[in-house]
Amino acid sequence: MFIKQMELKFHHIGKPVALSKIKANPQTRYAKIYDMYTLDIQNDFSLPIQMHAFGDACSLDARIKTESHVAFTCENIEKALANQEIIMPLYEPFKGYKCAMILVNQQPIELIETTLSEREIWGDGIFKDSVLYNKES
Repeated sequence: MFIKQMELKFHHIGKPVALSKIKANPQTRYAKIYDMYTLDIQNDFSLPIQMHAFGDACSLDARIKTESHVAFTCENIEKALANQEIIMPLYEPFKGYKCAMILVNQQPIELIETTLSEREIWGDGIFKDSVLYNKES
């Protein structure tokens, strides 16, 4: 229902994988607050795909840890989250980037509101001082 009320723009695909598939890659980032590993995968289609692996202490919803998700940017994330089944509460992992996850027809969907460029989001510099991926992780 909210899709008709709000313009969404494709951002990325997130795919859960076994930790052994990405942990050894030097580009893999670790998020201590979620016991989660993330690796951005390059491909010939220029589709942003993130591989996610989760440790035993991960507190995220089981559907996030087991099902792929599609992420979209939106103009007003608070409006988009209204009356939705939220499976990952809204938070700001780094300045200028807010996100949350909902269920749409039982499919996990990530919603993002950001003032950052794609270059800033997919670069490595932004993560250095973030809540999600920091120097201590």
